[in-house]
Amino acid sequence: MIAGAHAVVWVRQDEPGNDACRFADAEGGYLIDGSSTDAKGNILPYRIRARGDGTTRRARIRAKSRIFVRRAPDNTWRLNGTPAPAVSGAEDIDLGFTPATLTLPIRRLKLGIGDEAEIMVARLDLENDRLTPLPLVFRRIAEEEYDCLNADTGRTSHLVVDGHGIIQRHTGQWIAQT
Repeated sequence: MIAGAHAVVWVRQDEPGNDACRFADAEGGYLIDGSSTDAKGNILPYRIRARGDGTTRRARIRAKSRIFVRRAPDNTWRLNGTPAPAVSGAEDIDLGFTPATLTLPIRRLKLGIGDEAEIMVARLDLENDRLTPLPLVFRRIAEEEYDCLNADTGRTSHLVVDGHGIIQRHTGQWIAQT
């Protein structure tokens, strides 16, 4: 766990935008609390609560309206109270507009160097107000480096993390400011 709190500010590399986020221990798990600004100037505040094992418990996003996502201990999901069976089995949320959510599987999986894991995350599709399955393959290539393959697109992203597993660089997309 992260002792106390850890803050990070990311700047987009592929288009205008930024994200300011805080990671903290909370309620026997941890809290991710942030605000992302996209290329159009839209501000998306978000809050994610994870259980002690690192799995997503719930997320709240303020977009055009408030969005509530919940994951039950049996890995079933609800979006604004409606079941989302397409993502049953996923343990992590992916908001798509912030690198903060990549920290969830990185910390939870605890991969050794050279190890990899194939997982499905629940990806929030803001445009269509739904959760969709996103298959990812994480491979740890060095102490603080991972490759993340999007199995749907075949695209691999290179990730550099800090000692807490928090993204410092998502090559071509995000970079943390020091």
